[in-house]
Amino acid sequence: MFRSMLAVCMLLSVSATQQQESKEPDFPTTDEIQLVVTQSERSIEQYRQSVVLEAELVSAKEDPSGVRKDQELIESATKLIAALKKNPEGFHVLGGLLLLSLLDDASRNAALCSNTGMAEITQGLIAKPDANTAYRILNISNGCIAASTHLYTVSESVEAMLEREMKAQQNLNEKAMNVAKKCTGVLKQMTPKDGPKR
Repeated sequence: MFRSMLAVCMLLSVSATQQQESKEPDFPTTDEIQLVVTQSERSIEQYRQSVVLEAELVSAKEDPSGVRKDQELIESATKLIAALKKNPEGFHVLGGLLLLSLLDDASRNAALCSNTGMAEITQGLIAKPDANTAYRILNISNGCIAASTHLYTVSESVEAMLEREMKAQQNLNEKAMNVAKKCTGVLKQMTPKDGPKR
């Protein structure tokens, strides 16, 4: 009796899976994860170069703590990217959220670097006009904003994949609950109402 009930529950599970497979959002594939990890790696490398430029700003020389924080962020992102390259499945657990957070932080920091550069140009032109210095700082500012834009674009891709991940997981959970409810209903119908006979 128990075996037949178990067989009915398994058939319900397989049937529900086949019916809903085509219309449900799917989890990000390994290829998609590898692509976004490669894009992240490139954007972090561009960010690394912008941080080298940022260190040349007057404000960074006066207070290098911001550059140190940027370098720590780069180190964390590099380690995470290396881990995701070895194990793309880690994206599904916590890796995707960590990657999104690091990319967003890096994008914001690079945008701040660009704003700081523009402020230094303005202050420099007011205090002591020097076209060469202004042009050099403008190049730094442009490098930082380019890095920020690239990081932001990649973070949007990661965010879209995480949204798919959550929708797919939610659908999977709902499907499991539906199968469990159907299975419970079948088990109730198959169980004798009078209880086991002696």
